[in-house]
Amino acid sequence: MKLVSVIAVIGTLIGGVVLSLSLAQLYPSVDPLNRLYGAVFLSVFITIGMFVYSLTAQGWQQMLLRSYGWWPIPLLILFWQGGL
Repeated sequence: MKLVSVIAVIGTLIGGVVLSLSLAQLYPSVDPLNRLYGAVFLSVFITIGMFVYSLTAQGWQQMLLRSYGWWPIPLLILFWQGGL
């Protein structure tokens, strides 16, 4: 179970980085420093929430699905907007 928890943490952190990159690109602010702060703080709060959500799963399959299943959506949005 510990290996699955480590894999869930890695998946959730990857999702947090992807979400931070997409929020830094799409955050509606003129000041780049405000966009950076908004992207970092929003992604930290959402990552913590998704981490708790993935660790409350009943089985290891559900835990992996919860930790890896959500972050391709911001990645697709980031590619669609031409951020990377």
